[in-house]
Amino acid sequence: MTSPQLNSISETSKLRSVLAAIVLCFALFALASGSIFMTIATQDMSANQVALNRVAIAAIVFAVWNGFRAIAPQQSESTPIGWRDVGLLTLAGGSFAAFVVCLAWSLAHTQVANATLLTHMMPIFTTLGGWLFLGQRYSLQFWIGLVIALGGAIAIGAGDLSLASDTILGDIAALFAAVFIAIEMLVVEQLRTRFATPTITMCECAIATVLVLPTVLWNGSALLPPSWESGLAVIAAALVTQVTGHGLLTYSLKQYSAGLISVALLAVPIIAAGLAMVWFGQTIQGWSAIAFLVVLTGIYLTVTAPKH
Repeated sequence: MTSPQLNSISETSKLRSVLAAIVLCFALFALASGSIFMTIATQDMSANQVALNRVAIAAIVFAVWNGFRAIAPQQSESTPIGWRDVGLLTLAGGSFAAFVVCLAWSLAHTQVANATLLTHMMPIFTTLGGWLFLGQRYSLQFWIGLVIALGGAIAIGAGDLSLASDTILGDIAALFAAVFIAIEMLVVEQLRTRFATPTITMCECAIATVLVLPTVLWNGSALLPPSWESGLAVIAAALVTQVTGHGLLTYSLKQYSAGLISVALLAVPIIAAGLAMVWFGQTIQGWSAIAFLVVLTGIYLTVTAPKH
């Protein structure tokens, strides 16, 4: 292979890396915006009601998207779906539904600081799961970055952390939420080697809708938003957070490992805090600002770590 060809391949590889990083950043910002929409919607609705509407609307959007892809021959799905794929898709959707329910339970039975901190322990489970079950290997720089990022995340929530006996069930639910979202990411990482993002996300949202629906009906809650304000917030959560944020995150799992993306997700609370400053006039204390920088440093080390 000639030198010009090698240079061309190298430039193409660099361009793809830059585009992948941009896509991941957009995903993080879209996911962080979910806290704003959740705050507005939960004034009139329960967390499970918001989650149900969010995944149901997203399932419809992705179904329409796949319909257009089926019409265009060059975009149609050519990969046959076997029983193993059905099992993985069901596991992904079920894990995401369990994550939503556990997170809602934790927010109702423990402090927000506890739920946020314990839920963002997911990098531990994704990296260990990838290492134990998928044979993934990480460099020393990645592990150092992971420890630094987790240390910063713990420091952010340590000031408000409360380990009271009456909140233990909520704390356990938050920890289970971290486990379930880690499972979902590891499974989707495997599915991305065979299927396009719209196919995976449509199936995942549809399965999650079916599984979350009984939790809403059990409480006798209404299925639709009670006001136009909560309705707009739910639609925004579906289109921005679920379709755009989770969709781009699923797309990124073909470029990055679940372990790396789970560490990058530690930036979501930081971005959400910045959005809260703009939307609600909230402030960030000096200690939290330092911890945010620590998290970003750890994320930078993991993202720039050499691949194995």
